[in-house]
Amino acid sequence: MPVKKISVSVNEETLREIRELAGGAVNFSALVDEGLTRELYRRRMLALLDEMDREDPIPVLERREGENRWRQIESSSTPARSRRSRKKVAPSA
Repeated sequence: MPVKKISVSVNEETLREIRELAGGAVNFSALVDEGLTRELYRRRMLALLDEMDREDPIPVLERREGENRWRQIESSSTPARSRRSRKKVAPSA
């Protein structure tokens, strides 16, 4: 597949952290390409969901119930940090 060279600007803290986690050697072209590919997939999925919603809208009450369930799932699924992590985190209750 052909490639196109571009210039990008990134947050310094993000750059520092990715280098730290990767041990210094980072293929930024591959990293940016993967990120763009994932974002393209995400946007395509959102466009599909919008199209499906236009063709067959979800009733308001069902949508509210789904949104409430989603909030419950999100609030109960905060990932716990690994005990091997170097960063200290307060224990969860």
